Amino acid sequence: MSGPSTPPPPTMSVYLQVLGPVRVLVGDADVSVGGPIPRTLVARLAVAGGETVTDDALVDELWGENPPPSARQTLQGYVARIRKVLDPHRTGAQSRVLVRRGNGYALEPDATDWQQFTSLAGLGRNLLTRGEFTAAAETLDTALDHWRGDAYADVPESGTVAVEARRLDALRTDATEDRLEAALEIGEHAWAAAQLDALTRIHPLRERAWELLARAHYLAGRPGDALDALRRAREVLAEELGTDPRPSLLALHSAILAHDDHLLRPTQAAETPAPEPEPGPVPARPADPFAHNIPLALTPLVGRRTQLADLTRLLERHRLVTLTGPGGMGKTRLALESARTRADVDGPWLVELAGATDVDQVADALATSLGLTVPGGVDGITDVLRGRDTLLVLDNCEQAVAPVAEVVTAILTRCPGIRVLATSREALFAAGEFAYEVPPLDNGDDVALFVARAAAQLGVFEPDDDELAMLTQLCTELDGMPLAIELAAAQCRTLSVRQLSALVDDRFALLRGGPRTNARHTTMLAAVEWSYQTLTEPEQRLFQSLAVFEGGFDLDSADAVVGDAALLTNLTSLVDKSLVSVVGGDPRRYRMLETMRGYATLVREPDLTVALRRAHTDWVCDLADAAFTGLRGRDSSRWMRRMELEIANVRAALAFCDDDVDTYLRIAGGVYWYWYRGGHVAEAIRWLSPAMTPRGGTASQAALPVHARAVAGAVVIHYLAGDLPGVFTAFGLLTDLAADLTDPAARADAESTLAFFEAGSGLVDQARAHAAASLDFGRRSGRAFTAAEALMCLGTADFRAGDFDSAATHLDESVAVAAGCGYGWCEASALWIGAKVDLAQGRHGGPAEAKLARMVRVCVDNDDVTSWLVAVATLACAALRRGDLDQAALLTGVVDRRGAAIGYRPASMDPVDLAGYDNEIRATLSPAALADGRDRGGVLGRDEVTALVAPIPA
Repeated sequence: MSGPSTPPPPTMSVYLQVLGPVRVLVGDADVSVGGPIPRTLVARLAVAGGETVTDDALVDELWGENPPPSARQTLQGYVARIRKVLDPHRTGAQSRVLVRRGNGYALEPDATDWQQFTSLAGLGRNLLTRGEFTAAAETLDTALDHWRGDAYADVPESGTVAVEARRLDALRTDATEDRLEAALEIGEHAWAAAQLDALTRIHPLRERAWELLARAHYLAGRPGDALDALRRAREVLAEELGTDPRPSLLALHSAILAHDDHLLRPTQAAETPAPEPEPGPVPARPADPFAHNIPLALTPLVGRRTQLADLTRLLERHRLVTLTGPGGMGKTRLALESARTRADVDGPWLVELAGATDVDQVADALATSLGLTVPGGVDGITDVLRGRDTLLVLDNCEQAVAPVAEVVTAILTRCPGIRVLATSREALFAAGEFAYEVPPLDNGDDVALFVARAAAQLGVFEPDDDELAMLTQLCTELDGMPLAIELAAAQCRTLSVRQLSALVDDRFALLRGGPRTNARHTTMLAAVEWSYQTLTEPEQRLFQSLAVFEGGFDLDSADAVVGDAALLTNLTSLVDKSLVSVVGGDPRRYRMLETMRGYATLVREPDLTVALRRAHTDWVCDLADAAFTGLRGRDSSRWMRRMELEIANVRAALAFCDDDVDTYLRIAGGVYWYWYRGGHVAEAIRWLSPAMTPRGGTASQAALPVHARAVAGAVVIHYLAGDLPGVFTAFGLLTDLAADLTDPAARADAESTLAFFEAGSGLVDQARAHAAASLDFGRRSGRAFTAAEALMCLGTADFRAGDFDSAATHLDESVAVAAGCGYGWCEASALWIGAKVDLAQGRHGGPAEAKLARMVRVCVDNDDVTSWLVAVATLACAALRRGDLDQAALLTGVVDRRGAAIGYRPASMDPVDLAGYDNEIRATLSPAALADGRDRGGVLGRDEVTALVAPIPA
């Protein structure tokens, strides 16, 4: 029997109060957490509302910029003491109230007065809005009863806690105003007037309080006092803030003068309620043109429906939304269009921040846009905005990101009715911000914008199909940037669409003629230059350097080519400033828009360009060397995906070094296996064409392995294309090179390639000799992929010699070795040749299909497109021979449709066996059956076909 278990420690409720001096109730006992520092620690954790606060943040809050050397140990001591107070029956890490999470702490009391208050205050406001005035008054009374003084009254006024205290105090005043409005609606006019008179003396800049005071006097039968209250409000606002009252206060003044019956609702007019007004359209903004400063649009907006809908939703959920993106992406236009759809009582307001560089200048721009002459900087502005409900559109924040973030934080923490929509080439990184990257135009919106702007220039512009195709490509070349597209369209008076497409490479000379009222958007050059000038010198150099990459890069490749000691810091800054884009992935990849790359090339010194090109080419050479082996091993799928990402960089390096034959062939010879497996036949033939030129005695012994590798690539690529003359030419070159090779690995690679094609052409003895030599090297050197290839070639030679048993033995061993080292292509190829051996012996209906079904799965796992098609084509013949004519037609249709999509036909690659299988199928099946198979097979995805062939017939 087990001994008695230890009972769990008793749980006592913990109630935290911060609406006044910090107070903690554990059960029914009022406990003390200690002096100023422990109180500040509890307060900082309370502000987080149960979220983790890091040790560093707590140290900053408790000791500021000069913490003691033992700050972390001291912090832990305070935590331990507070835990004993909050959770006396639990020890250390067992505390359920003050818990350790990651690298920080979180406070999880059972209840807090501030959360109860805010919940009740929100409920009271909702009841007030719904017209349930008595319930609203009772709820708001309960909410306000939680207050015992100023929030966090006994915590030193600094840091995060002070900001939160001001926020809570502002919410208390809001709730007080709500309660007094409810009082007016339930007939407590005199009491409300007295309370509001006191409130306006404490908070003389609260316009809503003045409005309520005027209404209270009017409803109490004192219209003179009501007008006097409004007069005093105008005087206070003019004297303290230098501004006029908000529109609703002015409207109230007019209503009192007119003895408007609506002022009597609902108490004196309750017996004869007014009829419901007829529903009508909601105006996009107030009719008063002075209630906002959003300019009228001079051109219609094209596209951006998705983005406008996104912004509407985001502004409902977030009080700060920042539109980010490079210059010319349309951030300002999108922000203004979003603002035009709003129905704020006061606003929205556009604040142009171009040229502002510090907090004072940002505050000045705000005051000017809002028509204020308020003293006191940001504090004065927040006093004005505290009672308003509007949207501020802060445009062009990028040159004063930190000051703007400081001002926005002050406004949002003190003014609950304010929302901010900012535009910036980098995020503000302010608390509560949602950064929304404005995407390029696409899905035809880019072309539609061009057509609309060109029509404005020409009167009529109706492009034909050829011009529309050119415009689609042109807009892609212009990165879908609205400014670039509009500037290109502006040239339609002078240039045709075809000419514009031809000149797009010189985009900074072409893209000019923007509005003279916006110097930054007069030319595309000016728009990019504006962003470039915000960079530090190291950031500018990195910006210039990263432009050497085509199609993108990751952090390691940037480090290899650029070699910036502060790479991550400077790259992060370029991303933040929208000059480099993050395109996802793991590891993360980055890219520069072509417009940005063009500008970087323009400002880059020629010597730096040459150095970067050489460094980029060296990096691509190393990449190609690694790919040659990587594509033949266990990580081949990852290498296929990586080469898909880096192929644009490979092309750029090949184009740069085309006069350096050795370097060129090193790259092309390293990546040909990617072209082969991906079915990129035409591209591979084009880039490998220099390998088809005999070099005679000009190549050094050191360069021969590089040349031989590229020529071997040419052999297999021309084989894949079904180009027999090309195969014979490359094969002859490889034969000559192999005789001169002294590098054992290069010689073994060449011998494997020679053996495969010698076997295919009937030169069985030569094939066996070359394959045996290659196998010997592979086994002695531990180079498993070489051994697997050599075994496959021996099996192929046996097959052609009619020695099926020996062929099966060699091929089975090849499959095992290839599978063991992860060489998927060789495993698949050995399985295929093994299936051909079975078919040659009439062993269809089981053995051949089993090998081919496995081959299909291996090809899928290794992203091998061409070998997958070979497997499916061979399976079609096996289906025909076992009498399954429907599946034969269906699989043939799959091969026809999917092969045509990449320009590849298996029967052309293998004119002996696959061509024979194909002829056998087409001779047996009717044209109607073949057409039906193409229709059905053409819509099947790769996974559907793989599932179709998975069951192996018995």
